[in-house]
Amino acid sequence: MASDGTGGDGVRTPAEELWSSRFEFLRDSGYLLRPRYRPGWVPPWTLKPGLYHRDFEESIPITRDSLLDAQRLSDGKTVYLKHVSKDSPEVEIGQYFYSSELRDDPRNHCLPLLDVLRQESDPDNVILVIPWLRRIDSPDPASVRECADLVQQTLEGLAFMHEHKVAHRDCAWGNIMMDGRQLYPAGWHPQHWEVLPNGRSMKGGEPSRTAVGGVRYYFIDFGISSHNEDQVVGVDGQEPAPELSDTVPYNPYMLDVYILGMAYRHFLIERYYGGLDFLLPLIDYMTPLKPSERPSAVEALEKWKTIAKGLSFSVLSQRLQPKHQGTESSFSRFVKDSSYRVRDFWWTTTSSNRSNRPLP
Repeated sequence: MASDGTGGDGVRTPAEELWSSRFEFLRDSGYLLRPRYRPGWVPPWTLKPGLYHRDFEESIPITRDSLLDAQRLSDGKTVYLKHVSKDSPEVEIGQYFYSSELRDDPRNHCLPLLDVLRQESDPDNVILVIPWLRRIDSPDPASVRECADLVQQTLEGLAFMHEHKVAHRDCAWGNIMMDGRQLYPAGWHPQHWEVLPNGRSMKGGEPSRTAVGGVRYYFIDFGISSHNEDQVVGVDGQEPAPELSDTVPYNPYMLDVYILGMAYRHFLIERYYGGLDFLLPLIDYMTPLKPSERPSAVEALEKWKTIAKGLSFSVLSQRLQPKHQGTESSFSRFVKDSSYRVRDFWWTTTSSNRSNRPLP
């Protein structure tokens, strides 16, 4: 059963009508929109008495006006289309990191910019074509090992960005996503994370990152990022860092280190019952209130590598308990922990690192 996400009757919104008006342009550019956005679309639940809109995939609307999914006609893959100003930093920075010189570097965890579409009728804006990714809390990491992999990849990615003089300036955990295709081989609906592409409910338990050989993480949304700027101003972003100002310049690279450190605190430390205290020295190292007292991204990565060397198999295979699931009895925790350690051992000795590679 589909959910329209709005409580309405599934009728297209004004933003969706605008996307529908681009249908032929997008098709001619190699991208096909779902039936809901095609010219002359008639809601199928209106064709016969007694039908309910929530029972149709076509009732699922977009969740962000500027972002819509499409099928790439060249290979049938799902991609996202993002409507932005032609002057957005996302265009220049995205093209830079997806250049032939940088795209295949394994340290590059910047969102690939697959295509840039320019429409004559909309000269001030462009449509970016980007990969179909998934939120990093859907599902949450299940073990210390999976959290350690997240920290490793994101610190590596931040150091790579800074090496190339790009500061993200909003690298909070909400702007980190993952390639979830191995986790969900049947896919998921691009506008509704918890249902299949056809709008039907997913069945079965939450998949394991470890079981599929790990996932690859990406920094997204470079809308307020800077390139080749050592001092910037601005107060936008998800994390209220102490130096943000519209008038007093600050170092955007030191800002990134602080924001990512706070991302680890918010997404990992604050969401689980124990098991991740070994991250606290790293977080404290990255988040002094004074920017001058913070490390560079490279220094933070080196400190993490030192911490990671001391993590035993027993620690890495520890199952995490999300706080939103409530506490467990000692017996239940023992049984679940023991079962998870056995599975973790099996996964880590039989799975290749096939998922933790750049997107094609």
